[in-house]
Amino acid sequence: MIQCCNLKYSEIKKKEVVDSNGERVGEVIDGIFSYHDQELELKYLILGGGMIEEFLESIRARPDIDPVCRIADIDSISDKVYLKIDKDSLCKTLDKCTISNTDIKYSQLGKMTVVDSDDIKIGNVIDIWFDTAGHLWLVLGGGFFEELLEKLHAAPDIDLLVPVNFLDSINKKTIKLNRTRFQLESTCESEYEKLKREMSDRETHKDARFVQIKMGAGGAGLSRGFA
Repeated sequence: MIQCCNLKYSEIKKKEVVDSNGERVGEVIDGIFSYHDQELELKYLILGGGMIEEFLESIRARPDIDPVCRIADIDSISDKVYLKIDKDSLCKTLDKCTISNTDIKYSQLGKMTVVDSDDIKIGNVIDIWFDTAGHLWLVLGGGFFEELLEKLHAAPDIDLLVPVNFLDSINKKTIKLNRTRFQLESTCESEYEKLKREMSDRETHKDARFVQIKMGAGGAGLSRGFA
């Protein structure tokens, strides 16, 4: 099992991927998440080639057949993503077993509107965070959260983290939470007060990953983490 290292998806994207023989496979260009029973879990990382290859795919001059690696096939993540298997063992995005009808790409998540339980828009997913216990959190941004940070007089680099057990449903255009805007605001305010007390007891760390408001207890997320 890969040990989680407190990473955001944005810190994994564009990392070079190396197979078990030390050969370069490509770089991380997207992720595939499964969504079922109100649980969101990362299944695969989609790997791409250089700029020329991606350009040819974007203008449909060549088939968009990208290799994907299962989370179970990752040995470690540091300066690069290191795999346990060789590149010939990787699946492809066009393989029937790779993407199901309920799976969602990370690039799709960022285009969805996040609404509360009353269908009021509250923001968008701007990143995904994997905590040290292997749980997945949504990093949210947008109008409501920016206004809330201003109201709290909070630093602009603070991350607002929503656990997957706050999810009610996901469709092609919308991520719906099972909390109202007022519940989110109340939770955020109490968590921020807690965070300020904790920060006053130790020297402030400049890394944004150490400045996070976790809006609720972490739910079931990844079955595997990263190192």
